[in-house]
Amino acid sequence: MSGLTTRIGLAWRALTRGGLEAGAGGRRWADDRQMRDPGRAILTDASTIAARAVGFVLNNPHGARIVEAATSNLIGTGITPRPLHPEEIARGRLARNWTAWTDQADAEGRTDHYGQQATAVRDMVTFGEGLAIWTADPMNGAPQLRRLHPEQLDRAKSLLLTGGGSIVQGVEFSANGRIVAYWLRPHAPGDILAGMPLVSERWPASEVIHLFRPLFPGQVRGLSWFAPVLLSAHELDQLIDAMLVRAKVAALHAGFVVDADGANPYGETTGIPPSVSLEPGAMVSLPPGKTVEFPDTPDQGNAVGFATGILRMIAAGAGVTYEMLTGDYSQVNYSSSRAALLEFRRFAEQVQHHTVIHQLCRPAWERFIRYQILAGNVPAAAYQRDRAAFGAKWLPPAWPWVDPQKDAAAAVLEMDNLLRSRAEIVAERGYDVEQVDAEIAADQARAAKLGLARKAPAAAASSAPPPETVQ
Repeated sequence: MSGLTTRIGLAWRALTRGGLEAGAGGRRWADDRQMRDPGRAILTDASTIAARAVGFVLNNPHGARIVEAATSNLIGTGITPRPLHPEEIARGRLARNWTAWTDQADAEGRTDHYGQQATAVRDMVTFGEGLAIWTADPMNGAPQLRRLHPEQLDRAKSLLLTGGGSIVQGVEFSANGRIVAYWLRPHAPGDILAGMPLVSERWPASEVIHLFRPLFPGQVRGLSWFAPVLLSAHELDQLIDAMLVRAKVAALHAGFVVDADGANPYGETTGIPPSVSLEPGAMVSLPPGKTVEFPDTPDQGNAVGFATGILRMIAAGAGVTYEMLTGDYSQVNYSSSRAALLEFRRFAEQVQHHTVIHQLCRPAWERFIRYQILAGNVPAAAYQRDRAAFGAKWLPPAWPWVDPQKDAAAAVLEMDNLLRSRAEIVAERGYDVEQVDAEIAADQARAAKLGLARKAPAAAASSAPPPETVQ
């Protein structure tokens, strides 16, 4: 019987030997961590992960740095709109009115609309989602955004509705799967009234900004960006704490007093066990016959290199570079720095255009345009006739050049060879080409009026060596 079992096992292994190792079993997959339904896992664990992420951000310098790096690179001074109206006068009017509105966009008056972009992204990175509702200025009816705590979106509100709709953790869906409303708690966790039994209220989807990165099909709530790195960061903290304790003990020169007859070399105390304190640099005189033995503390190995490796894992998982995370630029050169920044910028541009602009900036512009119609600054008939004319192109903040001289020369070379337009290059710098041209024209007109002659640019020095003289 045992021989038959052996032959069956050998035959089975022969049949399955050509399969995919990632789908195989056995001892090497004993600690397998499968996740069949990531959307459900996010619904179950996102709240706990968000709470741990907040602690990581507030108590750990690396956590705080990740949030600051992500926010400053994704938003910076703000993602600004460029009106697309075909008439220059209309474009200028919309741009001026938008600038005026940004100063009153915050319902709490703490910042402007670009500051609201930054706080929304900060919440998205930390909690996994940013939440805000539209209100109106009681003085002039201008639209305003009020920032909410993400946990005000009621996670306990989940049920099936008549007619085929449903509510999943505070997000209400119609029968065809479209988001139609949000169920919001009146107060944030920690507020003095948050513990009172106040039911959540239904808000139409058009009145709510819910900012998060949809990572998986069926995902309803956001997931903190720290989810892949929290465990590694926690273990790194433990490693650093152990290294600090070891360094403190080593600095004290701790030792054990060996006493053959059990007497107390530090003096006789009746009924009280001896208490020996350690002080840095202390010299203790021992009675005759007493010795001190110093234990061999275990070598910490390559703890610094191990900690560096964990920090690189944390940086990769959080979507930032190692240098951004640690501030350590000692091992980079121009090529490696440029490569890392280009890779990070691709990720940042993806989040800017697919998440922040789509979920926050465009709804804000639509709300602003409607306010302009109600205020009489935009003709309602013209808007109904051609809504696309009242759209906007969003310009993220400019990326600073790694080598300004080389990058500027490359941009000029591309324009001279008709590979790119000047408007595109100016837009990549985060500016509106029309505004830049107007400022340049104004500078030139002012210089001509004052009789200021523009100094001719110096000829670029050739990098090629001088030709050799033929004898």
